[in-house]
Amino acid sequence: MESARPSEQDSLRFAQELVALLADEIGPRRPTSAAEARAARVVAERLEALGLAPRIEGFSGTSTFAWAQALPLLALLWGAGPAGLALAVAEGEPRSQLLTRLISRRRSQNVVATVEPRREAVRTVALVSHLDSSRSGLLFHRALAPHLRRLLDANAAALAIGALAPVLRRGRTGRAAVGCARAFAAFGLGLLAERELLGRDVPGANDNASGVAACAALVGELAHKPLASTRVVMLATGCEESGTIGMRAFLERHETAGWLFVNLDGVGAPATLRYLPREGVGRVYAADPRLVELCAELERRRPELGLRRAERLVGLTYDATPVLAKGGRAITLSAQDDVIPNYHTEADNTGNLDARTLARALATVRALLEAIDAGRADLPPSSG
Repeated sequence: MESARPSEQDSLRFAQELVALLADEIGPRRPTSAAEARAARVVAERLEALGLAPRIEGFSGTSTFAWAQALPLLALLWGAGPAGLALAVAEGEPRSQLLTRLISRRRSQNVVATVEPRREAVRTVALVSHLDSSRSGLLFHRALAPHLRRLLDANAAALAIGALAPVLRRGRTGRAAVGCARAFAAFGLGLLAERELLGRDVPGANDNASGVAACAALVGELAHKPLASTRVVMLATGCEESGTIGMRAFLERHETAGWLFVNLDGVGAPATLRYLPREGVGRVYAADPRLVELCAELERRRPELGLRRAERLVGLTYDATPVLAKGGRAITLSAQDDVIPNYHTEADNTGNLDARTLARALATVRALLEAIDAGRADLPPSSG
């Protein structure tokens, strides 16, 4: 028998309390750390208190993306340019992540909880967020952060030039290009080393305790009043910050064909709540067109939500990226403007969380779920 659904204010209060628990009491949650594992247990306990039956699913992960990024650059500096480019290409494919797989030897975990619909399930929506938080470093300094994507593009260009070094060295211009590529590789390695040696693990109130808390609050509402014909799965991943490993592990373990994934990543920053029509590093993936259309409609019809389309790529990869790379249907919501406020810095704490943005994120996802439950994101039947 259904009970009264929590009010919007109750849900916002629940989300704020969970953000504080994750970011303040538990604190920084580096991938594969004891704090990340504690965060998983705490979220599972909160979901149990809401009447759900969460599962903690373990997998092998790594604490940092630095080694996977550094090895191709090291190969370039050692004169093995073709090998460096090959390693970078193999790592850059979200479905393979060759180097990340090789170095993933530590335990991490996902938290999974399901709310069945009132009637027969016609479709499944996963509300996604990540438990872990990042590490600071010069790489994310406010002077460099707006240019992070350009740095990665330059990194890819350096690896390509390094692979062609045997040919390019025959001419003066080519030798200069190879020298520049090696210098940039050394610069990139320096940034990675500085992050690992001098960086600090950050509280991650916005990125991404806010996403976890919003998803938990929403499934708490649905536990009291499920959708009519849409199964909702909450997925809180581990190791997102070290290579979206938790999402890849979930996709490999579960049959998700036809699912819709709505990813909430940093939805509590003092910035504009945006839906991302594309995402990814190197290869860019388009979000699901039906979900983009629903978000665009909310932007037009519900101005109070403050939802806007992201016109430029600010972030990098998200938990939706492996879904899209696999040919799945996904979209990411994130609060960002020209930059993501306090991105991977110690200022990403509860004192800088914006309750209004978090409230708008909750309202936006409620509206999306209602539209999805009405069948407005369904694909037409296959003619074959």
